[in-house]
Amino acid sequence: MPDTLAADKALAIIGDEDVILGFKALGFNTYLPGGVEDLKTILGNLVKENCAICLIQDDYYKTAQGDIDYFRILPLPVFIPFSKDGSMAGLKRTVKDIRLRATGKL
Repeated sequence: MPDTLAADKALAIIGDEDVILGFKALGFNTYLPGGVEDLKTILGNLVKENCAICLIQDDYYKTAQGDIDYFRILPLPVFIPFSKDGSMAGLKRTVKDIRLRATGKL
């Protein structure tokens, strides 16, 4: 793990254009994948760039589940799904998974 994280690489948001526009206006790194291969490239680049946290819209999270599972052996980035409609189901599953991996129990 890097000694320091660059502030401009610490947080990334992957989602549809209407979702990422607000984040982009605030200066965050935002990504609008053009397809499955583009999404895989983005994920790989986030790992290489030592991104700490990646908020990823649940549609893209489901599409890239295999790649995200592969990157889970790494300490960073942490991929956190979110829903456009405000549903917390994906986030709850992720928190449950993190808790299980960290403590060995739910």
